[in-house]
Amino acid sequence: MLTEVSPLLFVALFIPFAMTLGRNAKMLNHTMRNLVSSLIEYESVTTTMAKAKIAQGIIEDLIVKTKKSTLAKNELKSKLYGELYNQEKTVPKLMNEISERYKERNGGFTRILKLEPRIGDNAPQALLELVDNGIREMRFWYIAKTVARLELQGQPLDNLTQKNVKDLLLYRKNGEEEFRKTVEICKNEFFQDDEDLKNLPRMKNDTNGFHRAFHNYEVVPRE
Repeated sequence: MLTEVSPLLFVALFIPFAMTLGRNAKMLNHTMRNLVSSLIEYESVTTTMAKAKIAQGIIEDLIVKTKKSTLAKNELKSKLYGELYNQEKTVPKLMNEISERYKERNGGFTRILKLEPRIGDNAPQALLELVDNGIREMRFWYIAKTVARLELQGQPLDNLTQKNVKDLLLYRKNGEEEFRKTVEICKNEFFQDDEDLKNLPRMKNDTNGFHRAFHNYEVVPRE
């Protein structure tokens, strides 16, 4: 059920002063409301890292409360109208399409990807996106491009890439079919020249002793 204190108002009132991005409560509330509304409408937004982290917490909370709400449909719709902008598009999409997409998920509806610093003030930028959003999902393309390159080079998928593919497709409808189509697109669009295939893609070390999924040591029980 949606509580009386909205996620946006909660952020404006209770986040530390250092995280207010130089804005007063009213300005911050407007900024976050606009950012969250754009994320729902377009499914990905580019912003600064600081704004992305705050907006991520708001949208995650909003999706959970919308999914679990026991309010009548009209009452829920009225509450969401007070949370978002461009309500004719964002409210129905949140109540129907997005809630249905994430009905099997308890969290992790969004992802932040680091981008190059912004030209001018060199502020850290990030892409905030909804996961499983179809062909617009940036990480979907990153992993598909890696798989395409390895396949063209005749290389097996390393353990970490296999895990990334598995996690990426876990809750996605027709995920395997979409992924294979995207891999073929990447092969045709990004690797037409033999020069593009000379070097293997740079991978994170999947045998790092501190990786929670893969390790190169044996666990010895205490005697």
